[in-house]
Amino acid sequence: MKTLQSTFTLLLCLICFTPLFAQFSYGVKGGVNYDSFGDLNPTELGLENFQSDAQTGFHIGVFGNLNLLTFYLRPELQFSQSVSQFDDTQTIALSKLEAPVLLGYKILGPLSIFAGPSFQYILNEKGKEVTLGDLEENFTIGLQIGTRLKLGRFGLGIRFERGFTDNEVLILGNNDVDIAGRVDTRAKQWILSASYDLRLKRNNRNRQEDN
Repeated sequence: MKTLQSTFTLLLCLICFTPLFAQFSYGVKGGVNYDSFGDLNPTELGLENFQSDAQTGFHIGVFGNLNLLTFYLRPELQFSQSVSQFDDTQTIALSKLEAPVLLGYKILGPLSIFAGPSFQYILNEKGKEVTLGDLEENFTIGLQIGTRLKLGRFGLGIRFERGFTDNEVLILGNNDVDIAGRVDTRAKQWILSASYDLRLKRNNRNRQEDN
């Protein structure tokens, strides 16, 4: 918990105080997640394995962007929900507060690539047609890598995320029938995001005022 608080404090400082730099901008973002975390592995012999199917979730949040010549630093803070389905009707949904910290490289014009860690705090987990136990950890870390296209104030990006932290949830039952299995909840997802800058870089604004 202390690590999570320190991370969020750092991100808030970046978002609040980096406008003092000439190359800083910030905005809002949102999009969809196509997530498929691990299959259900039974803890008792003779029980059936359940394979997971990817489902569509969503995310919404804010970002900051600090340009550093051909590189940029992009801290983000967002709420997201990921869903994975087992069998035909059984699903697990995870609601998370996420804080990716991305380092980007401008390849050509508006196109860039980026990578960085994503710090996540799982707010809650819900099961449909299944009964869940407690997660091993609420705080997890993953890696995101992707590409982004920026056209004026608008941006469109796609990224892949893979969780680092082992984090299982216990499946206690299905419709009052004991299953006794575990699901690895580490993120394994494709993320499509759209963003909008609420403030342009200061040097661009100054040039516009001079004109």
